[in-house]
Amino acid sequence: MASVLVVSAHLPYPPRWGFGTRVYQLMRQIAFRHDARLLCYASPGNENVARLREEFPVEAVERKPESTAAKRFSQLRSLASRMPYDCHTTHSREMQQAIDRLFAERSFDLVQIESTLLAPFRFPAGTRIVLDEHNIDYETYARMHETETSPLRRAFYRDQERRFQRWERHWWQEVAACVATSEREAEIMRRHAPDTFVAAVPNGVDVDYFRPDSSSVEPRTLVFNGVLDYRPNIDGVNFLVDDVLPLLRERFPDVRLTIVGRGPASEIKALERRGVVATGEVPDVRPYLRDAAVVVVPIRMGSGTRLKVVEALSLAKPVVSTTLGCEGVDVRDREHLLIGDTAQAFAAQVERLFDDAEAGERLGRAGRELMERQYSWEYAGQRLEEVYETVMGAEPGLERRDRVTT
Repeated sequence: MASVLVVSAHLPYPPRWGFGTRVYQLMRQIAFRHDARLLCYASPGNENVARLREEFPVEAVERKPESTAAKRFSQLRSLASRMPYDCHTTHSREMQQAIDRLFAERSFDLVQIESTLLAPFRFPAGTRIVLDEHNIDYETYARMHETETSPLRRAFYRDQERRFQRWERHWWQEVAACVATSEREAEIMRRHAPDTFVAAVPNGVDVDYFRPDSSSVEPRTLVFNGVLDYRPNIDGVNFLVDDVLPLLRERFPDVRLTIVGRGPASEIKALERRGVVATGEVPDVRPYLRDAAVVVVPIRMGSGTRLKVVEALSLAKPVVSTTLGCEGVDVRDREHLLIGDTAQAFAAQVERLFDDAEAGERLGRAGRELMERQYSWEYAGQRLEEVYETVMGAEPGLERRDRVTT
């Protein structure tokens, strides 16, 4: 049993979005096998800290949400720094003090940091650091740049793409091990950090919690599940509402779309129109997924793998996705789900499932079998444990020779 410190920029509870779900579920797997502690930010008085402490030790650094004005100032200030903007949002003196205090109290065999955004924090020399990369951020910004229409945002995304490319490739070489969410991303890391141990630990799903049932579906209904404070989700929903739905209404005038997930009130209100309902955050997404005839994943930018895909497949739901939406998940078009990348192709795949419910059921069964076989969180935990065993068997792995400074 090793002593492990996991450092996250976000409190991963309740686990209702991709980043939080991965940190929470992997933390449960780590704590089951090791003496593990989570260090993360939390808003003052957040009751979810106490809820998490029922499962494993948690150290919370209190931090108030950043205002819009402060965010814009930070973005401007970051232009004079070598670090990407997102690193400025996660770095603080208070978090560094918490790290220093924890290491003064005890030693840790391993430290797992959740993304390179946390790389600027100082750890004692020789600390074995495992970097869990939820995305390749420079890919995310490159894809956002490709689809963005605002000249100002395009310029900002291009700048951040270049910064992240230098930043991520540097830190991949500095840690003891890198963990990716898919083999595709693991291969990218290996090319740029050939001397670093790299492994894929897939985003998983709680196959018992997301279990199919016999409830009936509502005909000609779609559901999209995703937070609306994340640019790739906002873009995907707008593509769905503005480009795909009008095509579907030509044959199915009564088609309805439910958008489930937290987001700014302005984003949620902007989606309100005929046949479209935006629920905001809900305590349990399963009833919405189960009721829908088709789960849609119209993602056109971003990186990593999407929990919305594995959760829907675990429920044996018929899914229509873009190629990028199901990227990194070991699915095949027409075997586990249907893929369409243009508005016309996406709408045609949805129509196919509206017309042929049995085809959707076959896809759902195949998707469920795949999730049980390859995407349980227990499987992900076993893969992560193999990384730990490799790192623990090697010499201490992080000597920060060429620190990137602000």
